Amino acid sequence: ANGDGTRIPAGGVTPLLRTMERIAMDRGKTVAQVALNYIICKGAVPIPGARTAAQYVDNMGALHWRLTEEEVTQMENEADDLGFSFDGAGFKRSDAKFVGYGMEKWSMT
Repeated sequence: ANGDGTRIPAGGVTPLLRTMERIAMDRGKTVAQVALNYIICKGAVPIPGARTAAQYVDNMGALHWRLTEEEVTQMENEADDLGFSFDGAGFKRSDAKFVGYGMEKWSMT
């Protein structure tokens, strides 16, 4: 890791953003679409905001496709290497989700 676990290191989240930009470019998507799709791939339902029609269209571009396991892993590894916690920010590795009656195991395969 590049940080001490509590403070944001010099350069901030740039390495993670570069990975997301590369994935977005390879797929013909935007970084926002990649971020929203990551949340979907983790079994959660994102609730994005949109103030304009263009933002709504961009948000809808996150639907009807999925990141590969490799792309998810690349993003998570980059987040892990930042050296500070993303607790509650979406980049948390898990194979279970809370479904109202307890935890449910899931898999991307």
